[in-house]
Amino acid sequence: MKQSDDLGLFNALIAASAASGNLATVPDTQPTAGDGSASIALGFPPETFIDRAAGGSPPRGADMNGFLNRLSRAIQALQAGYVGPFNATFAQSIGGYPAGAIVSGSTPGSFWVSTVDSNVTTPGADGATWKSLFDGYLTAAIAKSTYVKKSGDNSTGSQYSAGWFSGGRDGGWNGPRANVGDYGWTNGLEFGNPAGDGNYRGTWSITDVFYDGNNNSSGLNLTGYDANGVVHQWYFPWNGNIVTPKGLVAFQSDLSGYVANINTGISGAISGTSLCINPADGRAYFAYSGNTQIAALAWYADVTAETTARVNADNNLQAQVSAKQPAGDYITGSQSGIVVDVVEATVTGTEDISLGKTYSQVLFVTPQNGSDGKGTGMTNVNSWTTSTANVSVASYHTGAPQGATITQAFLVIAIP
Repeated sequence: MKQSDDLGLFNALIAASAASGNLATVPDTQPTAGDGSASIALGFPPETFIDRAAGGSPPRGADMNGFLNRLSRAIQALQAGYVGPFNATFAQSIGGYPAGAIVSGSTPGSFWVSTVDSNVTTPGADGATWKSLFDGYLTAAIAKSTYVKKSGDNSTGSQYSAGWFSGGRDGGWNGPRANVGDYGWTNGLEFGNPAGDGNYRGTWSITDVFYDGNNNSSGLNLTGYDANGVVHQWYFPWNGNIVTPKGLVAFQSDLSGYVANINTGISGAISGTSLCINPADGRAYFAYSGNTQIAALAWYADVTAETTARVNADNNLQAQVSAKQPAGDYITGSQSGIVVDVVEATVTGTEDISLGKTYSQVLFVTPQNGSDGKGTGMTNVNSWTTSTANVSVASYHTGAPQGATITQAFLVIAIP
């Protein structure tokens, strides 16, 4: 048989155009016994095989058309590729489906195969003796949930692999590698949003500075693209370094020569250093024990407060000095704040003279050379108070009478 052979396909049913009186619906059993009507159970009944002269009934053409119409309808369904669903009434009437029988499932595209003879169980029910026609075959649903798709397809859910998972393999180099120092990179493993606008994504690849395997850019490379498409790169080079967008990461071995841990037994000290944090106040110290700090590290606020306090103290001190210290000449040395002044007075005999102002303490008063118009005389200072001094004429120049009036200068040393 060939596909081109006439397969006798029923494009239309037998007696499809017959008048209603010429096409009978053949019942399962004869409605009235002996009336000559056909049925599925008897076909053409016995009386149609008896000569009419002997009391028989002839076969009816409408019954013949009915048989042929029903048979062609069943054959046409088979020719159309129809596989009917499980029918419990039909299964009971035929004593069950045979082993190997195929029925369609409730979901289009699903089919069940009977695994036993006389099968009246319902496909899909617990304990039913049916199995899916596609058991052992790869379905689209199984493939979608089990296997990685071809290039360009999207997959959902978590992907697992019992072996190596490779990406960018045999991709070649996407950068120049013609001259020493050229920077190149392989195709890599991309994740995030590569199919979208190119942002929110990252790639793993191998990078290389041609003929410079010790370069910080020769090794594993993680490249990320943020929401604005700005590139951020991390390098894990073959030389063991780690390079982040902020720069080269320092390892403990790199720092061992900078800060020595000279207080290894102090609780709270950061490993490898003498720096520790006091849990009582949160401040940093260079080594402490029992919250007794050694060389506390000042906070910025402490430094600012100290600077402000010093400036304020200097200003306050200067204000106090300016307010208490009068203008004039001062002696600086073993005792600061001593004033030296000169007072001139006219003296006759013994009397008190004014020092010109009041001091907190007068340390010393002594006469200086003076002039009375007649000659110079010497004056003794007998005593002094904080504002006056008692003086007397002790001698006079030859030619000046005893008790003459003289003008004398007095040196005053006092504390304001």
